[in-house]
Amino acid sequence: MPPDDGKLQGLRILVAEDELLVLLMLENMLREIGCQIVGPVATVDAVLKAIGRDDFDGALLDMNLHGGRITPAVEELVARGIPFLLCTGYGRNPCEDPVIRDAPRLTKPFRLDDLRSAISKTFLNADRR
Repeated sequence: MPPDDGKLQGLRILVAEDELLVLLMLENMLREIGCQIVGPVATVDAVLKAIGRDDFDGALLDMNLHGGRITPAVEELVARGIPFLLCTGYGRNPCEDPVIRDAPRLTKPFRLDDLRSAISKTFLNADRR
């Protein structure tokens, strides 16, 4: 077990993904590093409901869920001080909303080690309210 996995054990991660194969890959990876999956959800409205309803330590968010931009959910997570990672096939776009432009992200496709490292860096080092 890599050294960070012990710290990742039991982290509750909200997963927002609308592509079934990517979702299955994410779920498998999260389980392998010991995280618990909250959701998953596949629309921006469902993400917003989960943020208001569920208890979780961080979120993995696809930037585009069934044509809806994830910006409102990101704004809500920022307001609540909940760390998140954008999981996207898009690069950084200089025209993106500032709340998204500088957000931590994983570029699809990514490997287990990439996910493990990004979760450790983003969720374990986050300033929690």
